[in-house]
Amino acid sequence: MDFDKKPLPILDQIQLLRDRGMDIPEIDKARLFLSNISYYRLSAYWYTFLKNPKTEHLFVAKSTFDRVLNTYIFDRKLRLLIFDEIERIEISLRTKLIYEYSLEFGNNWYETKSLFKGKDSYYYKLQELLISEMNKTSEVFIRHYRNKYTFPANPPAWMALELASFGQLSMLFKNLKSNPARKRVAAHFGLDEVVLESWLESLSYVRNACAHHMRLWNRKLPRTPIVPKKPVYDWIEVNPEQKNQNKLYLTLCIIGYLLERVSPNNSYSMKIKKLLNDFPEIPLHYMGFPDNWDREDVWKT
Repeated sequence: MDFDKKPLPILDQIQLLRDRGMDIPEIDKARLFLSNISYYRLSAYWYTFLKNPKTEHLFVAKSTFDRVLNTYIFDRKLRLLIFDEIERIEISLRTKLIYEYSLEFGNNWYETKSLFKGKDSYYYKLQELLISEMNKTSEVFIRHYRNKYTFPANPPAWMALELASFGQLSMLFKNLKSNPARKRVAAHFGLDEVVLESWLESLSYVRNACAHHMRLWNRKLPRTPIVPKKPVYDWIEVNPEQKNQNKLYLTLCIIGYLLERVSPNNSYSMKIKKLLNDFPEIPLHYMGFPDNWDREDVWKT
C-alpha cells in the first residue's frame, strides 16, 4: 500500500482536529504551538484522548487542545527531572566501577580481555569505541596524556571511561564477568549484580528517551527491570502488578532507591510529588502508579 497522506497547512490541521471532536477555543494559541511543536509530535499526546477504536481518530467528550498541551508540558518537565537525577547515578556508577576495577586489576583493566564474558565481540567493540572517542575528543586530559606518555598507548580507565556514555557504562557492566570487584560495585548500590545489571539497562533506555526528547510518561519500557527480592535499603512494599512492571513507575522507584545511595538527603521524591501535584489531570495509571504509592518508604525520604 502506498503512503498517500499529504502535508496540511496549520489552519487545516486545526480544523481537522475540530472536525474530529477536539475543543480548540483559541485558534491563535493553537496556531502558535503547532508552528513550534509539530502536529505529528503532539499526536502522541492526544492518543490517550481518542475513542475506541482509536483508528477512527475521534476524540472523547471534553477533549481540549489545552489538555493535550498540558500533557506535553508535563512529559517535558518529567524528562528534564529524570535526566538530571540519572546524571548523578551515572557519575557514581562510573566512579565506583573505575575505582574497584583499577585497584583490583590495574590502570588499563578495560583492555584486559579475560575480564569480559563469552565471545570477544563486545571486548573488541569496546576497544574500538573508546579509541574512536579518544581520537575525536577535544578533552584536554586525553591530549595531555598522548602528548606526554608513550606507554601504555591508551590512558588509564579513569581517563578513558570519562568519555563513555551511560549506555556504554551499562553495557560494560553487563559484559564483565562476575568477580569480587563487580560484586563490590553492585553492593555499593545495595544490590546484587543481576539486579543492578537489569536496572542499569532500564535506566539507560529511559535516559536516552530523555536525551532525545521522546515521549516518556506513558511509554512501555522494552525491558522489564528485575524487582529485588531482598533489597538492602528502603524499597516499595507493594510491587507493581505484572502488567505494570514495564511502565515508568517502577523506574521512578529505582531512581529513588539509587539516589539514596548516591546523594543522601536529596529532594527527588519532593520534586516528583510537586510535579504530579502541579498536573493533577494526568492519569497516573498510564505510568503504572498504584494506589497509595506515596505512602511507600522510598517516597517518604
